[in-house]
Amino acid sequence: MSGSVLSMARPAPTTNGCGGNAALLAKQLSITSNGGAKTTVTPAIVPPKQPQLAAKVIQQSQIVCFDVDSTVICEEGIDELAEYCGKGTEVARVTKEAMGGAMTFQDALKIRLNIIRPSQQQVVDFIRERPSTLSKNVKRFVAQLKADGKQVYLISGGFDCLIAPVATELGIPLAHVYANKMLFDYQGAYDSFDITQPTSRSGGKAEAVAMIKQQHADDALITMLGDGATDLEAVPPANYFIGFGGNVVRPEVYRRAQYYVTDFEQLMGGQ
Repeated sequence: MSGSVLSMARPAPTTNGCGGNAALLAKQLSITSNGGAKTTVTPAIVPPKQPQLAAKVIQQSQIVCFDVDSTVICEEGIDELAEYCGKGTEVARVTKEAMGGAMTFQDALKIRLNIIRPSQQQVVDFIRERPSTLSKNVKRFVAQLKADGKQVYLISGGFDCLIAPVATELGIPLAHVYANKMLFDYQGAYDSFDITQPTSRSGGKAEAVAMIKQQHADDALITMLGDGATDLEAVPPANYFIGFGGNVVRPEVYRRAQYYVTDFEQLMGGQ
């Protein structure tokens, strides 16, 4: 399928398969109308963008890469871990500053982890006590992709220790997970994170896709799915981007994405 992956369109919100976020989504999607007045569009009227063509893109792709937080799962892993460790408010403030462009992705990651400083045992307890919630229909969608012989990857700015249980539940090999790594000292106390991982820095998801591309045929088509700007920026080297708004809608991503879905079922071609 040819044509530009990115195009201009007005943003709009959506409902989600994980429950409880409708008011938040409406609040997030305050947009400017033609007359310049602020208008909040209700989640109930958020349309997907070209879902039938998006499903064809998936059919033609040999490799499908997923973002994890707010895409494959309903939550944002680092925010959930921060809350579990009693540091939710402090970390949320840093996240807000980072989203405003006040610091690099790597600096924001470093600051947030230095606030949380989770021990290895806390991470183990967190995973056991607060398992991630898979997004609606994602398990069925991944199963279909695998049945169709496609290679499935997870590419995340989150941490592999939090993502590994998700990959296992979806039947995705851990070798197909590109994510950050926490480092602990010999007593299991938090030390730092691995800054050599591509996903630890801005533009890292594009780097990860490039690494994946090297492992496959030159003409293999790669599609990236995700909710965020870092996912959208993975094209190129990915051939296509499909925005996902089943859990959270980011207006800039909706505006720029040529394809946008609110439920993975919309990509399954009626199967």
